[in-house]
Amino acid sequence: MNRSPFLTVIVPTYNEKENMGLLLPALAGPLRQDGIPFEVLVMDDSSPDGTGGEVRRLSKDIPEVRAIVRTKDRGLSPSVIDGFCEAKGDVLLVMDADLSHPVEAVPKLYRAIVDGGSDVAVGSRHAKGGCIEDWPFMRKFISWGASLMARPLTSCSDPMSGFFAVRRSVVEGAPLRAKGYKILLEVLVKGNYSKVSEVPITFRDRAKGESKLGSKVIINYLQHLVMLYLHPGSAPPIKFLFVGGTGFLLDLGLLTLLLGLVGDSTTEYIVFQSISFAAAASWNFIWNRYWTFNASKGRALRQYIRFFIVAVFAFAVRWLLARYIGVEVLGIDSQPYYQIMTVGVIVVVTVINFLGSKLWAFKTDPGQPR
Repeated sequence: MNRSPFLTVIVPTYNEKENMGLLLPALAGPLRQDGIPFEVLVMDDSSPDGTGGEVRRLSKDIPEVRAIVRTKDRGLSPSVIDGFCEAKGDVLLVMDADLSHPVEAVPKLYRAIVDGGSDVAVGSRHAKGGCIEDWPFMRKFISWGASLMARPLTSCSDPMSGFFAVRRSVVEGAPLRAKGYKILLEVLVKGNYSKVSEVPITFRDRAKGESKLGSKVIINYLQHLVMLYLHPGSAPPIKFLFVGGTGFLLDLGLLTLLLGLVGDSTTEYIVFQSISFAAAASWNFIWNRYWTFNASKGRALRQYIRFFIVAVFAFAVRWLLARYIGVEVLGIDSQPYYQIMTVGVIVVVTVINFLGSKLWAFKTDPGQPR
């Protein structure tokens, strides 16, 4: 009989002594009943209320529980990352200590990984069937705003959730350097995975202890968000547009320079447009390879050839629009109308460039996680 994959539940804590006697027995019961082999790592940031000592006391009756008291680099996300390193499990699950995450959903997240084939399973408040109980308007508004700012980074409906499970391979080798409370978002941006599923949950506010939400948490989140947007491979549509914008400025600037130095006849415009296009395409390739799509592990020559083919195809569309629509139909034959026409056709072919780059030129090899 094959052994079920081992589960490690990671619970970051600070001053959560009152909740330990409620959470740990409630967590152990369903896991034992379902026959899931597990351990619980309580990652405590040297809580002055004696959380670590309370966990050690409870571990006499719940031997699957361990308390790891941390003294450096305190914070929820660093605690979770240390928990990933300490964990013995094949499946790693993160949840809060304050009973806001329903313990009955823990086996569901585990099964979504083990039986459902997901690499990441998120306990989602926003998936169909999920909800939040008894939150004041301002807290809902802050949560909504934080999720909205993160949406370009992931398709997950609840990237702010602190309740999720991952395969060990998702975080192994990932450059996780999270600051603050939103460790899931860090994993979704930097982890190695293919499939994400969402398990709807009912989120309940803590019954005991104090919320950690404050201005410092919000500032840390904003700093973290900036770092994730700058991380190679995150939010590719935004990065592609930004890189394309810089390439456009190079393209248009070089075209204008050449027209100003040599002349601005229709023939010269077509020739100079080809030169400015080649310069911009090479510029865009470099930035898109290393930053937009984080595809530096792929074969550079093959990627360049494919990227160039996509760019040439887009350029052909651009040229046809400029030559036959702009020049012959609309009668454009002088500056600054050449530049205005160029802006228009570049906008049209941007979609072609992005889809061709994402789906072909820089496409991840089959079987390789993102």
